[in-house]
Amino acid sequence: MAAAGQEFAHRLRLGIVAQRPRDSTLRRVSDASGAGLRIRRAARAVVTDPDRRVLLVHFDFASDNLPTGLWACPGGGLDPGESVEAGLVRELREELGLDIAAPGPPVWWKRHIFPMTRWDGQQDTFFWVEVPAFEPQPHFTEAELRAEHLDGMRWWTYDEIMAAQRLYDDDARDDPGYVTFSPRRLGHLLDDLIYHGRPQEAIELPAL
Repeated sequence: MAAAGQEFAHRLRLGIVAQRPRDSTLRRVSDASGAGLRIRRAARAVVTDPDRRVLLVHFDFASDNLPTGLWACPGGGLDPGESVEAGLVRELREELGLDIAAPGPPVWWKRHIFPMTRWDGQQDTFFWVEVPAFEPQPHFTEAELRAEHLDGMRWWTYDEIMAAQRLYDDDARDDPGYVTFSPRRLGHLLDDLIYHGRPQEAIELPAL
């Protein structure tokens, strides 16, 4: 019980709250006012290798008040009728050329309400995928990736992630090493995964 209490206190300091993920069959949810929202469901992977490196993809969102773009976990929206697990398997194959049999249980989830073309927001479910080091070879063409604003990908070392997270936490926007992650507290969350392991239940994250 003491160990469980310490783990909860550690996660609380990270600003994350343990909760069960929402029903994977959910298509519409309600906001506080009760109005129905069209939520796009998506699956993403925290892809790590034995050296604690993390494979991230880069999105060119300079027009969205993100001058350096966005470094994010690979993955994307689900196809109609697709489970979150099957969607992740497909997305990793398309974006990275990575084939996995099954992603295991989710570790985080978050919901962000913002205007999209056909949606009112997005709910991302994150899985921790541990793999041997590999060189990404996307099945998608460069044009297909660019159509999704994806313009790069690379392995980040643990130290690089932590250094970039410190710059973001300090709002050091003038530093040439300043980048924006999604989730914004990716460094802290990664640290929690590596040193405390998979949570017993998927953890709800802030919207960003």
